[in-house]
Amino acid sequence: MKTSFRVICLLLTSFLICHAAFVEAQSSDRQQNLFDCKNGWDSCNSALLTPADKYQVAAAKHEQNLADCKAGLSHCDRSALSGPELAEVVAAAHRNMVIDCWGGLTACDHGKLTTAEAAGVAVAEEQRNVSDCWNGWSTCKLAKLSPSELSEVAVAQHMRNVSQCWDGWSNCDRSKLSATELEAVRVADHHRDYLACVSSLTGCDRSRLTPEEAGTITSGSNKTAR
Repeated sequence: MKTSFRVICLLLTSFLICHAAFVEAQSSDRQQNLFDCKNGWDSCNSALLTPADKYQVAAAKHEQNLADCKAGLSHCDRSALSGPELAEVVAAAHRNMVIDCWGGLTACDHGKLTTAEAAGVAVAEEQRNVSDCWNGWSTCKLAKLSPSELSEVAVAQHMRNVSQCWDGWSNCDRSKLSATELEAVRVADHHRDYLACVSSLTGCDRSRLTPEEAGTITSGSNKTAR
């Protein structure tokens, strides 16, 4: 009798464990399907949704559509929005347009800016133009710079040219260097040529080396050959 009771208890316990695992698996599958449907994925099986699930899916789709409309995406469905939501979308579109104006993007419509927004955008455009001129970019408009800004940009352009000459770049304009700067650049050229010859790199011109430097390189080559 005791043995039979134990067997029954074991069977009942196994059944309860299996049932719990089955219910948990079903719940997990339901939650995964609900997640897929909320995100509009192809793996969504709408037939498995409960009325409460369908309400959640519809709410999620509505929120996604509202976000798409605020972002100005082409698949936005404005007809599904309420009056207050449409107002939110209009406000978001204006904010995005102002941001485009601040960034100098073509989507900017200056005619839709308020007086305060236009003033802020004008300052941003001026600062961006100064930065472009400092960097020597083609978008720089020198005519829009003030006398002091022109002076600062001229200094920046000169220093950039000196740096390019020091580095041996082809766009270096040596005619714009002072006598002291030109001499320093020639020293840098010579040092760069000597290093190229020592390392057997392309660009080595032994004719520019002093007899002592050429001798050092030849001596080093002979020792390597031995």
